[in-house]
Amino acid sequence: MMGEVHQNSLFADFENAYVSVVVPVFNEAPNIVANLGLLLEEMESSFRHFEILVMSDGSTDGTNQEMFRFQCPEVKIKIFPENTGKGAVIREGFRAAQGDYILFIDGGMELHPREIRIFIGLMILYECDIVIGSKRHPQSKIDYPWFRKVLSWIYQKIIHQLFQVDVTDTQVGMKLFRKEVVQAIEPYLEIDRYGFDLELLSLAKIKGFKRIMEAPIQMNYFGKNKRPLPKELWHVFRVGLSLMKDTWRLYRRLNHLEKTGQLRLQELPDDGPPRKRR
Repeated sequence: MMGEVHQNSLFADFENAYVSVVVPVFNEAPNIVANLGLLLEEMESSFRHFEILVMSDGSTDGTNQEMFRFQCPEVKIKIFPENTGKGAVIREGFRAAQGDYILFIDGGMELHPREIRIFIGLMILYECDIVIGSKRHPQSKIDYPWFRKVLSWIYQKIIHQLFQVDVTDTQVGMKLFRKEVVQAIEPYLEIDRYGFDLELLSLAKIKGFKRIMEAPIQMNYFGKNKRPLPKELWHVFRVGLSLMKDTWRLYRRLNHLEKTGQLRLQELPDDGPPRKRR
């Protein structure tokens, strides 16, 4: 009987969850209408209360005009006149978000928005602080270039040593946070581009939010990216160099903030060891 009551309570928590979805977008004119339509359909079928915050990061290809075809009260659009970086526009989305659960998902929808209900369900069931997608989860199904896999593995080894963040993949473009986590770390967020994901997780750890769960994802990289190999290699090099610069600056900044006492640890209950992959 108690188990049934608990199950009903979890179902009610899921059904009544207020979810904010932040969607960073850059030059997605050919796909933005279909992508937002798919996201809206998934949210309407799963949640009573939600908002979708679409942040166009200096798009120049007609994306902005396409987005305004959506006249849905749950879809809120903000246009940035210049490209400022994914991290910068997600920060703005975090500040505007009203939900108890705040998630971001890349506007290109390399990850299907059906994953959102899974992330919310995991967070409620296991009482997590954060749920992140991971390409290295045993149940993930990904089609990904081999050289990206190698570079990603090396990067994760480096940051594990530097930051002691106990996850296997920091860079997947879908992450879910409880509102109180976002409120605690938002004042310290500074990175505008590729190191933003690591900054989020590092700050959450320092602030005492240790219950992080990695969830499986499905990703078809080749289905969404059509760059020829030379351009792909140049893109990987450019992004990788920027990411390493962000990572080193973040390492130095967090050390300074901790040593000077500018990062105060949250007074959180001790619920035991961090909850990891299931």
